[in-house]
Amino acid sequence: MRNPGYVHELAALYLDGRDPQTLAAARRNGVSDSDLATATAALEPLSNEDRLSKIHDLYMSDARDKGYAEGDPEVESSWVLGQRAHAYYDRHGA
Repeated sequence: MRNPGYVHELAALYLDGRDPQTLAAARRNGVSDSDLATATAALEPLSNEDRLSKIHDLYMSDARDKGYAEGDPEVESSWVLGQRAHAYYDRHGA
């Protein structure tokens, strides 16, 4: 799964309102239906707080694995990590 934090963020947004526009945004941004379904299934049984924690954990793990962390990702917000992930995946096309 490419950019797992982002995919799970979209899944959380979808679970919040089941808005078809979220699905359209995912497709426009290159997220496959199967990746979004996998992320949605993983987040659905969790509380909102646990979903946010899971998303942050995914961003931290991805930042470490891909090397785009600047400093300690545990102290950075999901928003900051998401921006770094976006820049990394745009630059590397990975």
